Amino acid sequence: MNHHSLTSPSADSFTRSLLMAIIVLALLSTLSGWGIMGARGLLSPVLRGMFATCTLVLVGLFVVAWRRMLPARALGLGCLLFAVAVCALCMVLRLYSPRYGAALDLEPLYLWIPVLYVFAFTLTDHKTSLAISLAVMALFASISVPYLIRDIDGPYANFTLQLHVVSLVLIAALYFFSSYQRRLQLAELTVGELAALSNTDELTKLCNRRRMATLIDVELGHLRERGTLFALVLFDIDHFKGINDKFGHGAGDAALVALAARAAQVFRGMDTLARWGGDEFVALLRNADLAEALHIAGALCRHVATEPMVGGHGITISCGATIALDTDSVDSVLQRADAALYAAKRAGRNRAEGVR
Repeated sequence: MNHHSLTSPSADSFTRSLLMAIIVLALLSTLSGWGIMGARGLLSPVLRGMFATCTLVLVGLFVVAWRRMLPARALGLGCLLFAVAVCALCMVLRLYSPRYGAALDLEPLYLWIPVLYVFAFTLTDHKTSLAISLAVMALFASISVPYLIRDIDGPYANFTLQLHVVSLVLIAALYFFSSYQRRLQLAELTVGELAALSNTDELTKLCNRRRMATLIDVELGHLRERGTLFALVLFDIDHFKGINDKFGHGAGDAALVALAARAAQVFRGMDTLARWGGDEFVALLRNADLAEALHIAGALCRHVATEPMVGGHGITISCGATIALDTDSVDSVLQRADAALYAAKRAGRNRAEGVR
């Protein structure tokens, strides 16, 4: 089973809105930095080109986000790659081209680079995020290594070394917490799946016997405390053994699945349907008396008999209905429903009978 869940529309919308807000802030920061550095006479032709390019790219990213031209995850990855490219260009200009990048201050830039790794771990699964983060770190390291070799006592050498050490520790911590969170999610999912499996019939996907017995017991408690009525309808396929003998057990299983689907069309939304065992099914009808239970059971018999269900051949069912009493146990109320079912069999099958 694939445990990766699809992003919900609400989560995608929130992510997209958040990215648009970040893009707007980045655009305002770019424009203000461009204006301030221009007013102070600190802009080189390369920096002017960089500011102009950043402005155009940010406007483009905002339009892509606004028009929903890319999925939110792809848009986030695009924003990350753009930020990495800007940081890498600033490092190259400041470390190797003072003529064009002298106005750039690397220390604030180095403080923001770790944010890129945090952002990377919000985009995708922890293994892919680790690969992206390590690739980004390798890029920054490849830019700075020649500078460190050439001028280990340079003004930015110590801070650059600290950047890489902090980045490595941060990536390791992010990977640890991200993978730990993923393991917790998988464990919770596994527990939920096991709980669902323990309460679900594997073939028909209805409630199983254990779950239905628990629900009946709960409704008996409500009956004793609040006087809330409920009825049970027990039904099975007429001459089911003949279906298996004539068409094979695969056809018998197909008949059970088809019966479960057709029964779900008849019972009310407040009712609960379960496979009790073999070809027997039981329905719990909340807030129903015996007359209503018999009416629904009769409708079910007619609905099942209307269309072929096994290899072009029709089937019929028999139903037994009863109402619960405040003196009942789970076994006693089911015994009366079973007695009603066999009364329907003796009366000719393809019908519903009731027992009080």
